[in-house]
Amino acid sequence: SMNRRIPNGAWCLFKSNPMGTRQNRIVLVQHRAVTDPETGGRYTVKQYHSEKRGDDVGGWQHERITLLPLSNDPAFKPIVLEPTEGGAVAVIAEWVAVVG
Repeated sequence: SMNRRIPNGAWCLFKSNPMGTRQNRIVLVQHRAVTDPETGGRYTVKQYHSEKRGDDVGGWQHERITLLPLSNDPAFKPIVLEPTEGGAVAVIAEWVAVVG
C-alpha cells in the first residue's frame, strides 16, 4: 500500500518514538481497534495526516487522523480515525529509508 515510496517487500529503517509533528510523515502506527486491510494486522505503515481544532484553553484536539496509502493501486483506501478512536492509536516509529 506504500509502493510509491517503499517498494513491496523492502526492508526499511525506522526511528522509534518520533518527536514533534507527524504531519505528512510516513509512520509505523499501532491501532488496537482496527486491522490493516492489507495484512490483517494491528500495525500499518502509512502517511500521517491529522486535522485539529483549538480548544478553550489555548491547546488543540484531534478532529480526525487519516492514514494515507501511497500506492499506485487505487484499491488501497485511507484509514480514517475519529476522535473517539484516537486513544487507541500509537505512532511507534517514523520511516527513515529503504535499506539496501
